[in-house]
Amino acid sequence: MNVGIIGAGNISSSVHLPLLSCMDEISINFIADRKNTSTLAKLYNTKSILLNEQSSFPDCDIILIALPVGARKNYLEKFAKNGNYVFSEKPFVMDLKSHEQLLELSQKFTCNYERIFYNTTRNIKNIISSHVFGEIQKISIVEGGLNGKTGITKNSYRNDPKISGGFLRDSAGHTFNQLNFLFENISVNSVDIIWQENFDLESNIVFNVKEKNSFSIDYQGTQIKRVEPKITILFEKIKIEFNHQLPDSSFQISLLNSDKKFILKEENHFASTFPQAYYLKWKDFINKISSSQLDPEFETSLSTTKLISDILQKDGKK
Repeated sequence: MNVGIIGAGNISSSVHLPLLSCMDEISINFIADRKNTSTLAKLYNTKSILLNEQSSFPDCDIILIALPVGARKNYLEKFAKNGNYVFSEKPFVMDLKSHEQLLELSQKFTCNYERIFYNTTRNIKNIISSHVFGEIQKISIVEGGLNGKTGITKNSYRNDPKISGGFLRDSAGHTFNQLNFLFENISVNSVDIIWQENFDLESNIVFNVKEKNSFSIDYQGTQIKRVEPKITILFEKIKIEFNHQLPDSSFQISLLNSDKKFILKEENHFASTFPQAYYLKWKDFINKISSSQLDPEFETSLSTTKLISDILQKDGKK
């Protein structure tokens, strides 16, 4: 399959390009960006295209779009109308309405929520579904950390809320996608967000999960505190803690009434490194294209976009 790349930033140059260049079934047709990509394109023996309103692109089976979320909608629409398959970096779009409109245009999208291919995610899903520790009583999640502007230029898209997704979309979206993969019925109970210059600096959210037994999820995503990313799951008598952001996080297990902690031995059938997760995501997408088994709502995680939309609406931001 021929792949064209729109956006030559760090995620493309450090992950997608090295990965795609090693896949036998993939040929890289072009690399396009607002900056000159001739050196990068030469490295991968492909065509360099300077992005502007008059840019034209060679025919491709798949278009990888790795532009900032606020700058990619026109390209998503363009290639949807052209009938291309589109692999989008996350988040897919800025709002639920745009997400639904794009899915009406095309059924050939995927979005790179690669954490569902982590060993960590798959193993905790197996533990939960097995009921080996009984029913879940409560879940707590914390993630983020201090995020200054070191290394970010004044004109960086990360300083523009109209282009950048902000913490909820760019970072928390990964975690919400993991939750949607683990549980079917999640709703937003309460929201408290600290805003600064239209950027969400800290979000404290309570979710309700309605399964056979109902329970709540307390979530904190912050850019103004030093925190250790962690999910804590309280079962009836057992507590499990792990870093959900790592593909190979160890599971610490303990009795609720004990300070002793043990490491739970895990199976290793999915991704134990970040590049492996990207590889599995690409392979899964290509296999689904070949077998005509794409489910666009799942592939683009419409449920994740809806969760974020519900959070912002509950907070008064749409």
